[in-house]
Amino acid sequence: MRNFKELCEKSIFIISVSVLVMVLMLVIPISASPQNSVVISDYKVSPTVLMPGEIGTLTVTLTCISATTSTSSVSYGTDVAQTTTSITPYIESVIIKSKDFEVMDGDSKFKGNIGPDQPIPITFLIRAPQKSGMYFPEVWIRVRDGQSLKYPVPVNVNTQISVLRTPSLSLENNFPEPVKPGKKIEGTIKISNDGSTQADNIRIFINGTPPYAIPSGISSFMIESLGTGMFMEKNISLLIDKNTPTGIIKIPVRMTYAILDGSVIEDTGSIGLDVRGESEISITSVETTPARVNPGEPFDLIIRVQNTGTGEAKSVSATIDLPIKGAKEAFIGRIKSGNDAPATFILEGTDSGEYEYHTTIIYVDDWGTHTLDKDLILTISNGEDSTGLILLILIIIAVVGGGFWYIRRKNEDD
Repeated sequence: MRNFKELCEKSIFIISVSVLVMVLMLVIPISASPQNSVVISDYKVSPTVLMPGEIGTLTVTLTCISATTSTSSVSYGTDVAQTTTSITPYIESVIIKSKDFEVMDGDSKFKGNIGPDQPIPITFLIRAPQKSGMYFPEVWIRVRDGQSLKYPVPVNVNTQISVLRTPSLSLENNFPEPVKPGKKIEGTIKISNDGSTQADNIRIFINGTPPYAIPSGISSFMIESLGTGMFMEKNISLLIDKNTPTGIIKIPVRMTYAILDGSVIEDTGSIGLDVRGESEISITSVETTPARVNPGEPFDLIIRVQNTGTGEAKSVSATIDLPIKGAKEAFIGRIKSGNDAPATFILEGTDSGEYEYHTTIIYVDDWGTHTLDKDLILTISNGEDSTGLILLILIIIAVVGGGFWYIRRKNEDD
C-alpha cells in the first residue's frame, strides 16, 4: 500500500512538472536580441513514447515572431541618402544539450535567417537512455549578435504518463516578397494539423489590417476536418493600399476548430508581408533664368523632377548633353513621394538657335536603380528687340479699325 501511494505521488509530481514546462514554453516568448525574437512554436517526438535505448526523432519548429529595420546613410555634400532594410534573426546553430540522450544526427545542421512568420522545422535523431522516466533535454539556439536560448523539451521514455491528445493547427503562407503598395497580390496559405487527433469544423478568417491590407474576394472559408498530419492549401488575394508605409506588416488570421469533446478552440496566426515602396520619376517643367536667354549671355537651366510613386527616390541625379560649356551634372538627393525638386545646370552663353539635347535622370528606391531618359529642346533668341515692331503692328491695326468704323458711320448718315 505504501509503495502504491509513493508511486502515485511520484506520477503526480512528474505530470505537474511536465505540464508546467509545456505551459512555460507556450506562454513565455524569449527574445533573441533587443530587435528580434525567436521561439520554439511547436515540437514533436516520434514515437511519442520511446523505449529505453530506442532511436527516435525530436522535431522542433523555430518561428520568428518579430522583425525590425535598419537605416544606413550616405552623404553627398549637404545631401544625405538613406536606405532602409529589414532585419531578420540569423541562426548560427541549433543543438541539443543532454547528459541522458545521445544525439546521433541533426546538431548544427541549420544555419541562416528566419523571416517573419516563417516556421523552420529542425529534426534531431536521438537515442533514448536505458532508464525509464520523463526527461527534459534542452534545445540550445545561438542567434548572431544575440544570446543563446535554452528550451527544455519533455520526452517520455517508457512511462505510463500521457498528455491529453489534441489537434494542433499551424499556419504557413506563400506570398511574393517583397510587395509594392497599391498592388493586388496573390498567394496561398497552408493550414496543417500537427497534433495527435483530428480537428473538425475548422473556420479560417482573414481579418486584414485596414486600410493598409484587406482581402480581395474570399476572406473566410471552412474546412470540414483535418486528420493528424494532414493539411490544406487555399488561394488568397490581398489588396495593398497605395499609402501603406514601407516595412513589415502582418495580416491577422483567426482559426477556430472543434476537438474530440466538442469544445471549440480558437487560435491566431498572421501573414507577414514585406512592403517596399516604388518611386516613379517624371519631368514636370523646364525653364531658364533669365526667362529670355540672349546670345552670349550666361544662364541657368532648371529641370524640375517630380516623384509620383509610392516610395522615396534616393540618390537622384541628372545629366544633360547640351553643346554648351558649363555644369552638365546635377545631384538632387532625395525626393519623397508626391514631392518635386530642381536639377540646376549653370551654363555659359552661346549663339542663338534651337538646341536639341538629351537628359538622363538616375535614381534608387527599394527595388533597385532606375533610369529616365528624355529628349528636350532649348531655344536661344537672336537678341533683336521686337518691341517696336509689335507697337507698329498695333498702331496699324488701330488705324485700320478706326477708318473702317468712320466709313461705316458715314454711309449710315447718308
